[in-house]
Amino acid sequence: MAGRYRLVESIGQGGMGRVWRAADEILDRLVAVKEIRIDGPDAEDTRTRRERTLREARATARIDHPNVVRVYDVVDEGELLWIIMELVRGRSLERVTADDGPLGPVAAARVGLGLVAALQQVHARGVLHRDIKPGNVLVEGAGERIVLTDFGIAAMQDAKALTMVGMLVGSPDYMAPERVAGRPQGPPSDIWSVGATLCAALAGHSPFARDTTLATLHAVLHEEPRLPDNVGTLRGVLTGLLAKDPELRPDLAELETELRRTAFPEPTPTVRVGEMPRAELRSPPPDLATTPLPRLPEHPRHRRTTALAAAGVAAVIAIVVTAVLLTSGGTPPAHEAAVTPTPTPTVEGTARTRTLPPGAHEEAGGYAWKTPDGWRRDVKTGAEVHYTSPDGTQELLAKSSLARGKLIDAWRKSELDAHRGEDYRKLRLAETEFRGNPAVEWEYTFTLKGTPWHARLLGFDQDGKSFQVNTWYRPDVEESALRVYAEVKASFTVL
Repeated sequence: MAGRYRLVESIGQGGMGRVWRAADEILDRLVAVKEIRIDGPDAEDTRTRRERTLREARATARIDHPNVVRVYDVVDEGELLWIIMELVRGRSLERVTADDGPLGPVAAARVGLGLVAALQQVHARGVLHRDIKPGNVLVEGAGERIVLTDFGIAAMQDAKALTMVGMLVGSPDYMAPERVAGRPQGPPSDIWSVGATLCAALAGHSPFARDTTLATLHAVLHEEPRLPDNVGTLRGVLTGLLAKDPELRPDLAELETELRRTAFPEPTPTVRVGEMPRAELRSPPPDLATTPLPRLPEHPRHRRTTALAAAGVAAVIAIVVTAVLLTSGGTPPAHEAAVTPTPTPTVEGTARTRTLPPGAHEEAGGYAWKTPDGWRRDVKTGAEVHYTSPDGTQELLAKSSLARGKLIDAWRKSELDAHRGEDYRKLRLAETEFRGNPAVEWEYTFTLKGTPWHARLLGFDQDGKSFQVNTWYRPDVEESALRVYAEVKASFTVL
């Protein structure tokens, strides 16, 4: 195309055109090419579509910011217009939640901060995006970068807005009420769409999604949002973002402040040791696995907080994750219920059928395990699940991620940091094997608010992924705790 760009494969298609992965053979780099066919039903519609496309390219090309997709070139070939853009190596937020399950509040807040940074640049240049939704939010790598893309229906605020006669442009369940009603729009309209998008990150769907388009539009205009169950500390800010009156919504500066409270909670007084029960921390060390958070999937490194109920006594932990290590924490529990998922007897795959141990159930992270009945289940991400005993004296954790590097190296680094913990004492940290796979075991004791705890951690690599099966327990329940842990490890099955 244009004697320069070689189209490799189609990677997406929407109402405004098809997107290709392509090679720029002059600069020897991969790019994304958006193809828009200019074939309206009449000459006026064709002119409108061409003007819309060129406006999109000009508006986006004016912005040079890591949270906004970069536009490199525009090629005009008569019936076709091609916009050449940066190829973002990642998944859309829509795909992340579909593949890995909904995000937790901390991860969602991190996504929100990326969108705020993007809109600060976009709105400062007089541009409205007008179609912010999970499909137009890209998560690059392990979540280090959030990219707002597809300015297909953007319009300059200082110019007459373009319309598509007889066509609803945009996604109704992410449209601000004033846009649906045909009232004047402005930056608050994009901010409303950020709120709907963050709700979708937490729940997997818009808070206004209904069975039909008309029902969805009615919900946007007249109904209160159905906030996700795991909204946690984001409840207040999401309620404000989705206010029907644009003047009641927070501006970008206020939104950034609110999101940071959840994304980066203030550390608490004591130091976390490796992966211990929910504790209070200051300068916590990195976690154990050697890969980024698979949700959010590949996801940003973050500090998170969870609650551990223990016979009326609660302990709180904040967890920091470095750029190459996997998080193990969570925001205030997304789901708390003494419910064991329905057992799955076998796992059907293209290569083999695997029989699960009796009572084992599948998790979204690509593994199955048998967990104790009556324990509180707390899903942190699609790949990480916690179970807490009814009396709070033991906790179990399982999680998975992509394997990177040598497992023992990351664990040894975490162990060095762990020495800052209160009464930390290493009992064992060594390489071993688990079912023929390279593995690491780490056993240690520590004190939390005057109460002793014992930790036993197992990590292993298999088929290019890293898995962990961990437990923490009070020493006075060690005999029963070790029985539970042994049963859980014996049942752990990689799918």
